[in-house]
Amino acid sequence: MKWKFKFPQLNTFAIILAIIALVTVLTWIVPSGAYQRLDVDGRQVVVAGTYHAVEANPQGVFDVLTAPIQGFENTAQVIVFLLVIGGVLAVVEKTGAITAGIKAASVFFSKHPQFKFLFIPLGVIVFSLCGATFGMCEEALIFIPIFIPLALSLGYDSALGTAIPFVGAGVGFAAAFTNPFTVGIAQGIAQVPLYSGLGYRLIIWVVCTAVVITFMALYARKIRKDPTQSLTYQYDLEKRKELGINQTVEKITLRQKLVLVVFGLGMLTLIAGVLKPQLCDFIKVQTGWDLMTLLNLEESGWYITEIAALFLGVGFLSAIVGGLSMNEFNDSFFDGVRGMASIAMLLCFAQAIVLIAQNGQILDTMLNFMSKGISKLHPIVASWAAMILQTFIDFFIPSGSSKAVLTMPILAPLADLIGITRQTMVLSFQLGGSWFNMVFPTDPVTIAAIGFARIAYGRWLKWLLPLLLVMYLLSFAALIPPYFMHWQ
Repeated sequence: MKWKFKFPQLNTFAIILAIIALVTVLTWIVPSGAYQRLDVDGRQVVVAGTYHAVEANPQGVFDVLTAPIQGFENTAQVIVFLLVIGGVLAVVEKTGAITAGIKAASVFFSKHPQFKFLFIPLGVIVFSLCGATFGMCEEALIFIPIFIPLALSLGYDSALGTAIPFVGAGVGFAAAFTNPFTVGIAQGIAQVPLYSGLGYRLIIWVVCTAVVITFMALYARKIRKDPTQSLTYQYDLEKRKELGINQTVEKITLRQKLVLVVFGLGMLTLIAGVLKPQLCDFIKVQTGWDLMTLLNLEESGWYITEIAALFLGVGFLSAIVGGLSMNEFNDSFFDGVRGMASIAMLLCFAQAIVLIAQNGQILDTMLNFMSKGISKLHPIVASWAAMILQTFIDFFIPSGSSKAVLTMPILAPLADLIGITRQTMVLSFQLGGSWFNMVFPTDPVTIAAIGFARIAYGRWLKWLLPLLLVMYLLSFAALIPPYFMHWQ
């Protein structure tokens, strides 16, 4: 009898609760310890060589019960962002503009099937570039509700509609070449010239993006041959009926066209806002005009608060040009908000995992233990071990910038001792600290992404894990040449 492993069909909430229980037990077993930290440019940076034992703080029942509440405080911006996005997208859908636009796109592809093959590669490349250049992460969530119905209209499924923006941005984030949140901060801490080593990183990005495109194309071919093989087959049956994808396409009204124009301008404004520092620097170099000074702009680009505010404006303007009454706007907006409530609560419980580990004072202990073990290995193996360490830390701290300030002050000088360049250590950090973000239940963006498509966590993990293991092996291979070419 052939034995076949099956992933347990547990829901996401059950898995998160199980991890909370495990981490709680670890706070009673793992010795407590901490590094000293310094404030550098508003960031708490770890001081290498300062690890010391601290008083144990094992987490009790009440600590565990209060952790999700504290998790809300830590993820409040992300939660409000999701609630606003849910409400605004419901308003835009109420106007009928999204459905009409998707039907028009479907008709276009049916009349010009020679262009249909571009849907997956072009979509992945665009989002991968966004992740690789300006660190698109949370912003990818905005596009998932758009890509799901578009994928369905082309004969694919919600999983693919989720993966193109989410995994596309994820591969770019992991194999980035100018991502300020990973490459930029890590190189700054490691005292490596900013965005140096660009050529080799570009090669890694091209290879990794090509692998993701191939993976999605093979999956798309499989579900077109047999739709029941889809991760979201049952959900998509209802979604297709809701969207009326197989119904007669009606002509897009003027109001719907105006709503699509408003939405499109909102997307362009979003990109301009996120890339504001780079755009202003480019204009200054080309023309000599310092827009930052002339327009009294802040030096940083937009983040969650500004993006949510932009979408709130898009929602109001879409309701006006779409001809919605106040009651229609009210009902649709809050229906969208309510639809995000379950995802918001999952984020709170996922954040509780991190808080329990931090409050139990065990994260720094694990970091210290692993960094000592790395120092005894061959340089190439040590770079692999550093990458694995980043993956472990990534489970508890999904934020790329937070991982950089926690681990790079320790690993950068360690690179000098074990015989690899600091540039190589930065590469170990960015590759190890990003791939499994796409399946870790502690990452709020992951929970939100699979929540949009109603994909059970176990099914998402089973589907994406083979791809991530391939990317991990490619990452191991990518760390070998830098040792021999003394990559600086």
